[in-house]
Amino acid sequence: MNTDYDVCIVGSGAGAGPVALTLSEAGYSVVVLEKGPWYEEKDFYKDEIAFRYGAYSPNLKDEQHVIEKPDGDGGWRSRSTFDSGISFWRGNCVGGSSNFMSGFFFRLKPVDFRLLSTFGPIEGANLVDWPITYEDLEPYYTRVESVVGVSGRVVQHPNLEPRSTGDFPYPPTLEHPFSGWFDDTCLNLGLHPLPTPRAILSSMNMMRQSCGYSGWCGSYGCATGAKGSSRAALLNPALETGNCEIRPHSKVYKLESNSRGNVIAAEYYDKAGRTQQVDAKIFVVACQAIETSRLLLSSSGPRHKNGLANNSGQVGRNLLFSAGGSGSGDFLYENLDKGKAESLEHQGRFVNRGLQDWYVINDPNGGGGKRAALLIFCLSIPVLLQRQ
Repeated sequence: MNTDYDVCIVGSGAGAGPVALTLSEAGYSVVVLEKGPWYEEKDFYKDEIAFRYGAYSPNLKDEQHVIEKPDGDGGWRSRSTFDSGISFWRGNCVGGSSNFMSGFFFRLKPVDFRLLSTFGPIEGANLVDWPITYEDLEPYYTRVESVVGVSGRVVQHPNLEPRSTGDFPYPPTLEHPFSGWFDDTCLNLGLHPLPTPRAILSSMNMMRQSCGYSGWCGSYGCATGAKGSSRAALLNPALETGNCEIRPHSKVYKLESNSRGNVIAAEYYDKAGRTQQVDAKIFVVACQAIETSRLLLSSSGPRHKNGLANNSGQVGRNLLFSAGGSGSGDFLYENLDKGKAESLEHQGRFVNRGLQDWYVINDPNGGGGKRAALLIFCLSIPVLLQRQ
């Protein structure tokens, strides 16, 4: 059978970019289908209303998700995200939500791959250990840090994960004076202040500029290309090989499979709403956890009655998201001497500090250790709406 491409990738974010770059560099013909538009650095203005990540996401009136929660009586209660106002969209465009990330680039630790065997079962949960180890992934962490362009400084501390390299590929970005205050305070408390690795170039490379320190980072697109988004760090180099094509405004709604169970085509709507089709030898679905599951479940076929890759019935279950909270505080200028007060006026430089002292905590009342969290400290983006 003649096919248009060797590989068709659905999605263009953090999951799709590495595949597109690796395969195109290896000489395979690759097409990337992205439902959103294709923006470049010149399109990311420093406008707090017009260009936050929500401006690059679907309107919840048009594309909503439905959240189901137990109702307390053995049933389920449904509510749309349009009604709740809680959106799971984080940017539909070439490069996906990686365009709008803060660029915090932590590795998992060995304990994260064996949570069940380390901490024991959780009642009502089907928790299992990973089938691979941190050691299996470590070489890939190292490669990704180099390709994406991670800036930072490795500091020895009790919870440091094993590394095959002594440091990050790029030196740390410039730091705000507050970083020194933070270090001194933590050390006095017996804590371990750590520089935060960032997927932001502190010095330019062959294809991307270094950070301009505007302060508009998390939730906003990068106007210099310093941020290591999938678009800037992975897809642009893939295009340079001549083996990769990106089709924006291409919303895939079904993957067609044949009587043998093989996927043979992706069907999608183009910008004008017309039905189009791409044939390929191999298909990669990488359009975020929710949309990947939805596409697989809606792509039933002769050998896939319950959706693609769903013989186990587990597609769309056991989804894992990053969970966390936030807090904030203010410095009162009247409580500071003139030198410290003036140092707070620095704009754009990063605090880039975190704590991992509570990554695993021992709870005498909880039957042993527990997987806890890491803390990240940063300055608010210098926009008026953030302060209201």
